Parts: sequence; C-alpha cells; structure tokens
Amino acid sequence: MPRDPRIAMWAISLALAAGAAPAASPIPAAPTRAAPTAAPLSAPIPDAQRAQVAIRNFAFQPAELEVEVGTTVEWVNEDPVPHTVTSGTPGSPTGVFDSGALNQGDSFSFTFRQPGTYEYFCRLHPSMRGRILVRQKIYLPLVMRNR
Repeated sequence: MPRDPRIAMWAISLALAAGAAPAASPIPAAPTRAAPTAAPLSAPIPDAQRAQVAIRNFAFQPAELEVEVGTTVEWVNEDPVPHTVTSGTPGSPTGVFDSGALNQGDSFSFTFRQPGTYEYFCRLHPSMRGRILVRQKIYLPLVMRNR
C-alpha cells in the first residue's frame, strides 16, 4: 500500500469503483473538505464563443442572432459594395460599435459583454438592419457530495 494518504485514498476509490472490497489500511484516511457549491458571480467569462453574420445581397444574414454574454460576433462583407455595421437605428446611432466602411472581403468584430438587445444598421444603406440578442450566461452550481 502506498505511504502517501492521498494515493492510498485514490487506490481505494479506484478499487471500489472496480467492485473490489476495500483492503484494511494502516494509514488513516485524509480529512475531506466540502467542495464549493457554486462559482462566484464575478467569475471571468471566457471569450471562446464566436458567431458570424454575413453581409450579402444588401442584407445582414441572419438578420437576428441570439448569443450569450462574452460572444464575439464577426460581420463579413460579401457584397461588391461597401457597408457599415453601426449600432442603433438610422437617425439614432448609439455609439456602442461602428465598423466604418467595410469593402468586399473585409470583416468587423465586436464582443458583447452585457446582456440586452442591440439593434444595428448600415449607414450607407439604412434599410439594412439587424439585431443581436445577448442573454446572460447561466452558471449552474456544481454540487459534490462526499459518499
């Protein structure tokens, strides 16, 4: 039997999982501590999520996109004419993001860090409109019980 109590406990756990009866051990079991039940609310949000919107045929495709907080959305202009991706609505831009003129093949990215509804449009073609719905990521508590 290993002398390190942590290794001994691991070996016993492995044997129990395999269906073996625990062997007597002269080494006392290491004290156990309760695992945390939930992640702190201020935990950092990874920016691993990505989504894409194509600018094609004078339209944002998809015109409406639902993402989680922390998602980076990339708009790619596939049209042969310039377009913009400007937050807000025609006549009422919000200033949250603005790509400037995107030529064919150009792209613009923005990471949404707050939940909400983000309207956007093309300043050069105001009939082109889109919407990003950003929902709060839900963290479920991780509950572990000692058995």
